Amino acid sequence: MTWFASLRLAVPLVLVAAGGAVASAPTPAGKATAPAGKVVLCRQSSSGDTVSMSCGDPGFEARMRARMLNAEQATAAGCRPLRWGDPPEPSPRPYDPDEGDEATPPKAADPAVAARVGGAWDRIERWLGAHASATLRGLAFPASPAGLARSQAGLRPVLPDALYTSLLRHDGPADGAGPGLRLPGGYELSSAAGLAQTWQDLCAELVLAGDPEAADAGSGRWHGGLVPFASTRQGRYLFVEPRTGRVGEAGRNERLRYDGPMGWPSYPGLLESVAGALESGTALRGWYPYVTEGCELSWAERPAPALPGGCAGGPRPSPTPSATPTPTRSEPSAEQVAATGCRPRRTAPVVRRPSRAVTAKVEAVWRRIERWLARKAPADHRSLKGPARPIDIARAEAAMGLRFPGDLRASLLRHDGAAFGPAPFYSLMSAEEARRDWKMLCDILLDEAELAPDWWDGHLIPFAAANDGGNLFIDTRTGRTGEYYNENGLSHRPEVVWPSYLELLEDTARALETGEPIRGWRPAVRRGRLDWLRAR
Repeated sequence: MTWFASLRLAVPLVLVAAGGAVASAPTPAGKATAPAGKVVLCRQSSSGDTVSMSCGDPGFEARMRARMLNAEQATAAGCRPLRWGDPPEPSPRPYDPDEGDEATPPKAADPAVAARVGGAWDRIERWLGAHASATLRGLAFPASPAGLARSQAGLRPVLPDALYTSLLRHDGPADGAGPGLRLPGGYELSSAAGLAQTWQDLCAELVLAGDPEAADAGSGRWHGGLVPFASTRQGRYLFVEPRTGRVGEAGRNERLRYDGPMGWPSYPGLLESVAGALESGTALRGWYPYVTEGCELSWAERPAPALPGGCAGGPRPSPTPSATPTPTRSEPSAEQVAATGCRPRRTAPVVRRPSRAVTAKVEAVWRRIERWLARKAPADHRSLKGPARPIDIARAEAAMGLRFPGDLRASLLRHDGAAFGPAPFYSLMSAEEARRDWKMLCDILLDEAELAPDWWDGHLIPFAAANDGGNLFIDTRTGRTGEYYNENGLSHRPEVVWPSYLELLEDTARALETGEPIRGWRPAVRRGRLDWLRAR
């Protein structure tokens, strides 16, 4: 069962209902827009060959119903028809102790395809074991035939043999162990249940959008006959076309691409190419394999000077059949809480001025950005806020128990936030917004029974928001930037790390002035606003 919260955040699918009210379809992230900013919680569930949706708001549902595809059109688009209202409760089945995963035999996949997929995984696992053991440990155990049958029941297209065999090897990422296997371009492989849920979410968008031409398989847009198997945090996904076996990529409101950076003749060909790039250290579609300090595989636009040492190791031990005791909640110690940085000592605000040298550099960069925005993206230029008051910065520092780096402080003294921000979709925060985001994340962290320093850390300063549960941050201990996302926690991938806030700002200004990509994204202007597009 999936829940959708309709929020006031911007979303890509918009329906214009009667009377000029605006509503939008749920997105895979679970966000939609309701009329007049009203918050509506929607529930989606499957019942047989029909998807049921209920939002508890008759007016909102009526506007959505008026525009969505009918049952015949939804079926023609390869999706399940959608009905409004709670589905009937399923009849309870008697418990059968002999019914288990063994009752579902594996699908008879093409032996040649299975051999290619298995061989590619052998090569990938060997390399990960030698160079990126954290990623190897982050791969899930094999999916069971019964689990794959349950996931298949949530799809209309049949899982291709290659994808089925791959899931029997690794069912996406292990729970709580990170993203699993990363692919170039920020894509992460999904589990069987995850790809089935993504398919249902994309179909819900398609049906609720109510455009029968876009739902036509020949339109070049996503349709229900495709199987999404990997996605990015920005809402892009890779898919397999079962009829031809081809791999393509797409994003919201984009046409399908088979000739893009991650288009492949087949899924086994993709895995084999990943294995070859790892073994040779050469670029795969412009991305070089890279190993983080935490022994995780990532991809960068430039070759790494050397792989870090000490990252060899085996996979996670296989689960044992013995029962695992239910863990009991234990409160973290005072030392553990102090180590998070989320419980600073109370101090009075102290106004600190950045040095003249740092201020001069930051203001010089801002003048370059302001000139470009004024000429090319006037709407974003108007969004630049005035300077922060020094006392407001000091209050934020005191509340967080941190000192803002001089370059960040100088930037806030120039502009206390803006709709403008770094690639690909960030907006600069004000000092108060940074404090609020920091406190919210720290409160969540401290509320957990087991503190997770790789999820959030109180020594970090969020400075740019993505409005999807993510932010860019500065580590006050090193001055380096990084990225946070609510589902995966902290990330220090090369494409989100700069030595300092000032260097990120300088590289952003350079990309605007020259049009050259910055970490895979190039600037563009749409309706007077800056947009970042993936560089080809």
